[in-house]
Amino acid sequence: MAIDKLPSGVGTNAPLPANKFKQNVSTDTPSTAAPSTSVAKQDSVTLTSQAKHLSQVQQSLANAPAPDNSVRLEALKKAINEGSYHVDSDRLAANISRFEQDLEGL
Repeated sequence: MAIDKLPSGVGTNAPLPANKFKQNVSTDTPSTAAPSTSVAKQDSVTLTSQAKHLSQVQQSLANAPAPDNSVRLEALKKAINEGSYHVDSDRLAANISRFEQDLEGL
């Protein structure tokens, strides 16, 4: 169905009538405006016990000293350089599987 004729002003750049979309705008200046008697509402936030616990855990981890793994790291480097480091594929697969299950539980 073709549209033969559009109502006037539709599809053109014709200005809309001034009173068509009139807004209630106050022209009073602050010095002449009546004082407001309403009390402004304040926003508030309530944290769940889980959020509080996570915040405490985060804070304790941030304050905890970094573990000293230098001895273990040097032993691994030495074993790799000597060619004696062996990857246990069964243990690796079990750890990957357990990690994926832990992720699914989140």
